[in-house]
Amino acid sequence: MRLKNSRLTKSMVGDFLKLLFYFLLYMVPACLFIYMAGMVYSNNRHSAKHITCSLLYVFTSMWFLGVFTTLVIYPTAFNAITIYWVNGSISIASLLSLHLWLMNASMYNKKNGKYLKLLFLPGILMIMTFPIDSWMLKGNGGNSLDSMFTPGPGIYLLWMVDFLNLIIILILTVIEMKKGNNAARIWFKGIILYFVWTVFMLSAAILFQNTSFYFFFYFIPHGSLFWLFAIFISMSRFDYLSSYEKRYQILFERSPLGILIMDEETNVLEASPKILKYLGVTRKELLQSPLVSFLSGIDKVEYIEEHHKLFENRIKLENYEMTFMNKLEEQVTLLVDSDFIMVEGKTLQFVMVKDITEAKAIEERMKFLAYHDILTGLANRAAFEKQITSLINEKEMFNLLLLDLNKLKRINDTFGHQAGDQAIQHIADILRKVTKGKHHTARLGGDEFVMLLNVENTENTIEAIRQQLDIPLKVSQNNQIRVSASIGVSSYPLDGETIDQLYSIADKRMYVEKHDVRTVEY
Repeated sequence: MRLKNSRLTKSMVGDFLKLLFYFLLYMVPACLFIYMAGMVYSNNRHSAKHITCSLLYVFTSMWFLGVFTTLVIYPTAFNAITIYWVNGSISIASLLSLHLWLMNASMYNKKNGKYLKLLFLPGILMIMTFPIDSWMLKGNGGNSLDSMFTPGPGIYLLWMVDFLNLIIILILTVIEMKKGNNAARIWFKGIILYFVWTVFMLSAAILFQNTSFYFFFYFIPHGSLFWLFAIFISMSRFDYLSSYEKRYQILFERSPLGILIMDEETNVLEASPKILKYLGVTRKELLQSPLVSFLSGIDKVEYIEEHHKLFENRIKLENYEMTFMNKLEEQVTLLVDSDFIMVEGKTLQFVMVKDITEAKAIEERMKFLAYHDILTGLANRAAFEKQITSLINEKEMFNLLLLDLNKLKRINDTFGHQAGDQAIQHIADILRKVTKGKHHTARLGGDEFVMLLNVENTENTIEAIRQQLDIPLKVSQNNQIRVSASIGVSSYPLDGETIDQLYSIADKRMYVEKHDVRTVEY
């Protein structure tokens, strides 16, 4: 009885030690992967890369859990767990890895990138064939471990698909390394170690499946530790952590400047809310679309050519003004600064813009008021002096025509100052109508106007003015007046070579004509 109890105790201790060995070998890595999945996901819950990476850790954990379960309950449900759980987890993890690497290399954003999704078709089809009898796993699930190492043709084909996915990932990693992606260097080391480990352990397990060295089978999953630790380390070093992600989002969304990121073809990869407001579009409309398609009123061909030159020569923009009509048909003027950044091995343009539409309108208004008369919209005295000085400096012959409205005080006293303003505006409209070519018209103040005319057209212009003055002006519903004006002309350089000389001669001749005026018809 004691011998039997002693054997039973030894058996229990042996089973416990075996269970402890399996737990340390598989459950500890499985829990570690679950922990890393949570860490990666919490760092950025909105990033497709982070979500994919966390799922990769979860299904790798499922691989370890599946192997642990088969060993603990063996031989119960061995075939089903091996096919659906273990190999299913491996296949899904392989597909997630491929998806993660395609995103890291920005392959989906390239031309015809959507067709890369066909790479997932072989793996999906293999998973769908799991239920086919004797396809994935041969053996009767007996008490020996022989059944564990009797794969069917489906498993060999499945391993080939997973191996091809690994080769594609390796190629993409090398490409990213050549682009200067620092994270890819860590990935490369992890993939190579994973590849060497898995091939060695799998080959040894198959080679020694009917010997006492079958224990190689236990260590096949552990090669994934090299690879997934490499991913985790690279993300910790080169990716944003959650706190920085939140700070970045706050800065990005609340920045007083509009921020956008574009590629060489003007496709918008990211844009802050301010940009959406400036362009009058939604985020969905703008992202992955060419910016130039939202800029009306500019030469799109020229814009694209200039954009390509900026990229080719890495030219930064500083205080560049751009005016366009947005989608809401509003004229917008933006002040643009730009630089170039490297994102995942790809050169992109980082653009910051400030809306100066209102400031530009005020500036234009100030410029207008500086050289224009408020009442008539004609050039003012400052603009006139600038223009006549330019003509004198060019030694170009011209005539200075001075015009003064007759009897303005009587019009104001009889019909009111509003009628007087109408009369002044009426004169301005007439002068605008008869002005052609290089003629320049200005209101010097009060009821006094001046014109700079071509010598050949002066007489015709004066005649046109007098004909227009013969047309009565309606100042109210029941009243109209006939406005008259006195005109004096001086010639450069015959009458003088300075502004004062020319003005003085024209003023004297104008007052001679004004003295002859006897009445104004009402």
